[in-house]
Amino acid sequence: MTEQLGTRVLVEHTSAALRGNPLGDPYERRIEVLLPPGYDESRRYPVVHWLPGFGANPTLTGRPLAFGEAPADRIHRAMARGEIPAALIAVPDATTAYGGSQYLDSPACGRYLTYLGEVVDEVDRRFPTLAEPQWRAVGGKSSGGYGAVVAAMETGLFGAVLAHTPDAGFEHSYLPLLPGVLDTVEAAGSIERLLGQREPGPHDTPFMVAMSILAMGMCYADKPGTTPAEALPCDPRTGVFRPEVWDRWLRHDPVRTSAAHIGRLKALRLLYLDTGLRDDYHMHWGARALHAVWQERGIAHEYQEHDGGHHGIEHRFLTSLALLGRVWGSAGQGD
Repeated sequence: MTEQLGTRVLVEHTSAALRGNPLGDPYERRIEVLLPPGYDESRRYPVVHWLPGFGANPTLTGRPLAFGEAPADRIHRAMARGEIPAALIAVPDATTAYGGSQYLDSPACGRYLTYLGEVVDEVDRRFPTLAEPQWRAVGGKSSGGYGAVVAAMETGLFGAVLAHTPDAGFEHSYLPLLPGVLDTVEAAGSIERLLGQREPGPHDTPFMVAMSILAMGMCYADKPGTTPAEALPCDPRTGVFRPEVWDRWLRHDPVRTSAAHIGRLKALRLLYLDTGLRDDYHMHWGARALHAVWQERGIAHEYQEHDGGHHGIEHRFLTSLALLGRVWGSAGQGD
């Protein structure tokens, strides 16, 4: 089923990759597709696949904060002014029972990188797209930025990457959070009781941080049936560190894995990375480390730092999307 709402089209999609996934999450998913101003089905368009961050609703049409406006409205106006190339923007739903998938094929969570490939195929099938990697971009913030980098390294689907403060340099972004997570788990009584608090409504920051770390553990686990307690880098009762678990996490850190994917990273027509210097979770240090590794390896990329934090930086999406004009020119081609 396809439901069209103004400049937004909602596509119902049945995923083969997610059918029977380990967490029992739905395999019927919705893809939000934003149409550019003056959309014309007789033309073909490039596509930006925009990946939501951890715990975020899979949409660009809602307001992320109480004040301000939806990112989709900003993007639509910028396209109308010619500041961003005319393109379709597809937003997949890759959420899990733990809040996020990291867009990985995980034995403990499900095949979400494979699912992203299904989304690409579905959008190309239903819309007049320029269905080649050089006309596709993948982007996002935080976990979405991480997923964008991973998708570029692990697949040949995309020619451009727009990564805003992606998870990287895990010792900077994850380890400092662990003591607070242990406190939150202890206050709840157990991990199982904490997980029982997952219900609609507002959640405080300690709960969401704890859920994000539990989700990361499940995403980075290497065996089916891994429990959240087993996936943590330390014992949730004693705090004793587990180097072997942490090593599994590090095997998914772009700072460490980029070296194995230099060819694909160098082949990108655009590789964009930015970060806010006041990031709430110190993720700017991971972004800096990733920037340094890419420089050392001779991987061409655009790197920017800005005076923002981790939240409320959706206006930065316009900065990265505008750079697609360098590689796409006047997007939207006649048949």
